[in-house]
Amino acid sequence: MGGENSDHLALIRRWLAGEIVNNTVSIKIVGGPFNGRTKIVELSQAGLPPAGFRGRPGRAPGPWNPAAKHTYLAVRAPDTSAGWIYEYAKADTTTEG
Repeated sequence: MGGENSDHLALIRRWLAGEIVNNTVSIKIVGGPFNGRTKIVELSQAGLPPAGFRGRPGRAPGPWNPAAKHTYLAVRAPDTSAGWIYEYAKADTTTEG
């Protein structure tokens, strides 16, 4: 027992190392409440990551408004193993439902 679990962990380690496996890779997040984390994304047929994402910080430390949605955009970063980062763009504090 444990073989399937260790295979899964090995796959995650490969993604976190910036290796593209099954058209999926992890991308570092820079700035904002998610700074320093990674996001595992599936690449398009052209090898591009999703253009961006929005998220709420939840309980992330820092002076973040928990009601705000924070926008990150994919930016080319040749100095990273994945070749991309998600860079903090802005916070949307509108509370429209």
